[in-house]
Amino acid sequence: MRIGGVCRALAAMALVAFGLAAAARADEYPDRPITLVVPFPPGGTNNIMARAVADKLSEALGQQVVVENRSGGAAGTIATRQFQKSTPDGYTLLLAYTSNLASGPNLFRDVGYDPRRDFAPVGLIAAASAILVAHPSLPAKSVTELIALMRKTGPTFQFASPGVGTVNHLAAEMFAQKAGVKFTHIPYKSSSGAMTASVGWDLEFATASSVLTWPRVIDLSAYICAVTVW
Repeated sequence: MRIGGVCRALAAMALVAFGLAAAARADEYPDRPITLVVPFPPGGTNNIMARAVADKLSEALGQQVVVENRSGGAAGTIATRQFQKSTPDGYTLLLAYTSNLASGPNLFRDVGYDPRRDFAPVGLIAAASAILVAHPSLPAKSVTELIALMRKTGPTFQFASPGVGTVNHLAAEMFAQKAGVKFTHIPYKSSSGAMTASVGWDLEFATASSVLTWPRVIDLSAYICAVTVW
């Protein structure tokens, strides 16, 4: 079940800088290491993307790009607020994601920053689809069977996500709305935590990016692929 092109755009990841215009002159920049802040714990898609980009940036710029994970919850908005207070010298970059630049500022009362005013975009680096997956022990081997099972069990059906307001959470809510089903949302601190819970059969299903799910989808002893959410 595909839920529209808008969601694919929401899954886009980008690098943004705080006060990039205040950096040293172009012929001198960079003359020291750069920090790439990831506002989520290690192990998730954001971390994987950041480290791949950091390696290439280090090669291209001739300076080390250090990935720094900052986990504070609230869909990455807490760490993003901390980033916003960084020295505006162009040596601190942020991995921006739907959660910390789009959904978070609209879901939470006051995140402490304005995504449009406080940051300067650097470039789009990736886009990832979210895949709905279920443990093989679940008595549903297709989307139709999964929806039927969810309608039968109702809100007792448990779903894992890396937190309220994250892309994974919104994807599942959209799926539930389109399918006319209900579930109990169990938020975790990271995508890897949500995946571990599903693999361990603590929860019935989860949504996660294709970067994390495909290895387990291929290994059917761990997962079955139920549906691509977008």
